[in-house]
Amino acid sequence: MIKSLQFLSIFISILVIEKSASQSFEETTFPDITTTPSASRSANFIDVNGDGWDDIFFTNGPTAGQNNMLYLNNRDNTFTTVTADDIVLDNDRSDGASFADVDNDGDLDALVVTYGRNGTGKKNYFYRNNGNGTFTYEPDNAIGIPLTYSEMANWIDLNNDQYLDTYITNSVVSTRNLYFENQGNGSFEAVTGLSITSETLASRSINWIDYDGDGDSDLFVANENNANNSLFRNDGPDNFTKITDLSITQNGKNSAGSSWADIDNDGDFDLFIANWNGQNNQLFINENGTFIEQTSSVIALEMGSSFGSAFADVDNDGDLDLLVCNAYFSGQETNSLFINDGTGTFHKDTSSSLANHQGNTFGCAFGDYNNDGWLDVILANTLNENQNNSVFTNTGSGNNWIKIRCVGSPSNNSAVGAKVRIKATINGTQVWQTRQIEAASGYCSQNSFTNHFGLGDAINVDEIEIYWPSGAVETFTDIDENNTYLVIEGNGIQLGTNTQLKHGFVIYPTPANDVLVINFRKDEIYSKVEIFDINARKVKEKFNSGAASIEMDISHISPGTYVLKISNNGKITSQKVIIN
Repeated sequence: MIKSLQFLSIFISILVIEKSASQSFEETTFPDITTTPSASRSANFIDVNGDGWDDIFFTNGPTAGQNNMLYLNNRDNTFTTVTADDIVLDNDRSDGASFADVDNDGDLDALVVTYGRNGTGKKNYFYRNNGNGTFTYEPDNAIGIPLTYSEMANWIDLNNDQYLDTYITNSVVSTRNLYFENQGNGSFEAVTGLSITSETLASRSINWIDYDGDGDSDLFVANENNANNSLFRNDGPDNFTKITDLSITQNGKNSAGSSWADIDNDGDFDLFIANWNGQNNQLFINENGTFIEQTSSVIALEMGSSFGSAFADVDNDGDLDLLVCNAYFSGQETNSLFINDGTGTFHKDTSSSLANHQGNTFGCAFGDYNNDGWLDVILANTLNENQNNSVFTNTGSGNNWIKIRCVGSPSNNSAVGAKVRIKATINGTQVWQTRQIEAASGYCSQNSFTNHFGLGDAINVDEIEIYWPSGAVETFTDIDENNTYLVIEGNGIQLGTNTQLKHGFVIYPTPANDVLVINFRKDEIYSKVEIFDINARKVKEKFNSGAASIEMDISHISPGTYVLKISNNGKITSQKVIIN
């Protein structure tokens, strides 16, 4: 019996080691991005110019101030450094940053918050996207008027007017958090007198998350100084109830960051809390609105000083893994990567290059910068306030995946607050996976707006459900794997990579240059053909009045990724088209 137990123990250990070894990251050098020492805080994977490829943004915040960094994705495994734009010329003590389309014009605007000095607060910075990935600083915007010690900002549509509002956390000196309501005309108005603006705690990270599954976004705030963390239940526009009787709002610690995700694929959102100054981190499993702390989880056994965090399916096996950023604690020179076994139980990866990265990290973010279906990660590093930032390319293979980009209309254009669920059969078991679209997650961290799902051995997605902030629900069935899809609220548009469409259309060439040719099946020849850019703006339209084939002149369309939509007798089909 003893020998059998020993054999079983060895066998399990081998399985764990093999699974750990399967995490495949390669630290990648990019000019400027990974070769410029800085004091970085926030890491943001965001597509600022709307070409369908994620760009990279870092904030920097040393005592003396430092310009921020923006790198544009050239779509060929290279990036261009932005040097002459308002968003990289503030030379201030920047901290958190959050990007979203706040004016619903099809591009991502930005809010960068700063941290005061010597007892005097500093202004925050709102940047309006000019529509081409460049930004204009608005010094008179109400968001930037108060002088504060701000930590993070996060966007949400609180009053259901389809325009994104913003919430900003503050710590030390100016400890009251701020809420600004979007007026829909490009301006914002400070709102006070709410429970979410009345606390005077030193607050760090912000999550807007539907913790109770009632269809709206609630507010969770991580607080330091051993104060309890704050949870405000959303009971309607500008009506919040503070919740104090749950385990996630008790036994306060020095909390810096928080990330929510459905780690056990049961349809509700669980919680990770990053604590600093020599304290253990925490993991809570959501059981229908109540929370059970996982004190024996390997995640909670680590003691140190953690800040940023992000959930992501790094191995495309159909469950969410966790990256935790560590900084400024003796003996803790690496970050922590935890791999999910599919049930919400984790083991720590100690072998990958990502898990063995040395230094101090504040923020991290996941995105697929090379659009290969595997999530890459960026790290905002700050050892001695003079460390290079990092890019780790995911070199995994074997498992399938799907990516879904949501555009709201009438919901806010960025679809912040939307819930995306997919069902697929993985390893013989039917699995539902759930994501909520957020404009920030974890301390100083913002993941790509494109929803990524690992599929393991699933060869298609049985069903996609999207719950829009407007209240609309859309369902799509029988979706191919290993594609990126664009869904525009109410239009049923799906973005794929196959040239053969569901109803018999054949599109060529792919990629296309000056002319795009569409061949039609006999019963589909009377159709309307439209081309949309990645932000849902129509750039070309043509009607087929009975021809077996038509040509579309696309010579005037800028290079990039587009959606071709074909409508015929109530049927709508679509696919991705790349124009060179």
